[in-house]
Amino acid sequence: MVQALDRVLRGLLALLLGVLTVCVFLQVLVRFVFKYPLPWTEEVARLSFVYCVFVGATLAVRDNDHISVDVVLEALPRAVARGVRLAGRGLVAIFLVFMTWQGVAFVQATGVQMTPVLQIPFRHLYTIIPASGAVMLLYLVLGTADEWRKGGAS
Repeated sequence: MVQALDRVLRGLLALLLGVLTVCVFLQVLVRFVFKYPLPWTEEVARLSFVYCVFVGATLAVRDNDHISVDVVLEALPRAVARGVRLAGRGLVAIFLVFMTWQGVAFVQATGVQMTPVLQIPFRHLYTIIPASGAVMLLYLVLGTADEWRKGGAS
């Protein structure tokens, strides 16, 4: 099941990057060639970019690819470094629970607000916040359990 979710997220990220690229290209082309802006391209590009950030962050949690400075961890004894890593993951998990919880509240609070050009309800667009938080939390828990089983050093 996790592999299927990985494939869906990677495909979604590729699609979003393609949409972002096409929209920005169209906006530049139409604005400079025809001297007329396409309002929807800016909105779609902005939304695609935001979704790319959240989907990309989710995949980075999955692959343990977020930036980290591990000079201190490398200097610590292995058992202490493992404890510090686990504590760090615990703090990230707390943040992700908070992000998911507040994301749900934010989606509910947006009510009937609509995007200016496309007239899409913001609550549909903002669902990426709690959804990505929940999936990041799932990936973090799975990664931590895997590291714990291996005894070590991720």
